[in-house]
Amino acid sequence: MFQPQSAYAFYSPTKVLSGNKALENLPVELDGMNAVKPLILTTPVLSARGMEKVMESAFGDSNLTIGVFAGVPSQPDLRLIRELYGLYRDNGYDAIIALGGGPVMDTAKALNVAVSGRPEDLESLADRNPLTKKLRPLAAILNLDLSGCEMTRYASLGSLSLTSPALIPDLMIIDSRTVPAEEHKTMAATALMSMTQAVEACLHPARNPLTDAYAYGAARFIMENITNVLKNPSERKGRLALANAAFFAQTSFDNLAPGMVYELGMAISRSCQTNPGLIMGLLLPHFLLLEMRKEIATRNDLYLFIGGPEAFAGTMAEASSRKAVDRIVEILLELQSLVVDFPRSIRDLGIKKEDLEGLIVQGSAAGVRGEYDPQDIRNILEKAWETRF
Repeated sequence: MFQPQSAYAFYSPTKVLSGNKALENLPVELDGMNAVKPLILTTPVLSARGMEKVMESAFGDSNLTIGVFAGVPSQPDLRLIRELYGLYRDNGYDAIIALGGGPVMDTAKALNVAVSGRPEDLESLADRNPLTKKLRPLAAILNLDLSGCEMTRYASLGSLSLTSPALIPDLMIIDSRTVPAEEHKTMAATALMSMTQAVEACLHPARNPLTDAYAYGAARFIMENITNVLKNPSERKGRLALANAAFFAQTSFDNLAPGMVYELGMAISRSCQTNPGLIMGLLLPHFLLLEMRKEIATRNDLYLFIGGPEAFAGTMAEASSRKAVDRIVEILLELQSLVVDFPRSIRDLGIKKEDLEGLIVQGSAAGVRGEYDPQDIRNILEKAWETRF
């Protein structure tokens, strides 16, 4: 199953605390990193939902002093970082806590670069110059409204794309109080993005035993919990499982180059303003069918990841890959039945047939591995446009 490689590298510096009351350990962990005055970053929406009060309660019996900035917008920019740089410096903060995903984590990573050196270091990092200073402690407290890059080396700030292993948070807390039920479409999109990251990691030519292990955990947690969470959003264990799955998938993803479905999903999302996770879910079955037909890179144990050990054990080897695709389609249909306005094809997103040519060019240019065949991209996009699940 998991084939050992002659040599491989795997990097995951994050300490993870997951479970009920995990948040109460945050002050102790920060103290162990010599941080006594953290700045918490979050959004107005999360603050209004009571997340700020939950954080204050967790620090209640500690000797740490906290500050809160609850004004992170959906599109943070360099101007915001300069404002927060002054706030951080003038108040003597010594660590950053990102309460939320997406723009909150992008802001936290960018701010950490700025306060560990100078705001100008962000433009230098965007120009591919390495960071020369150790960054301040950064803790992540994620929910289920995620971008897919929170626990990775990547961050975006306006037109700046930042990449450095130093950006990965030092600590992650997954607590049921800070992983509330989100809108059904948001939770489905996060799960589908995590599943895409996990499946593409399984098929990546540079995969290794550790990326496999993380991808397997992500896939199993998603397949076992996503429909139950959508049917019963109050189910805390299921929400925690999906948050853990996101971490597993992102860590595996971070140790490998992004895959074709991920890149295409992001490109299409930019053109139609739709959550990229939903788009990736529509593309993934067509990508797997293409891999099956090519009989290249497809592994005969993919169904183990997607269907689980019992289903895999009862399946003939020659039918395993097809079973994996069928199970992905089944879960996609279940999500569509549970989520209002879930798209059935990329045509439903307002993509016109003539738009596909531009997306093919974007997808070909986006390939980090430099091996995306434009004809493969055309095949996937045309099938995803024509087929309605």
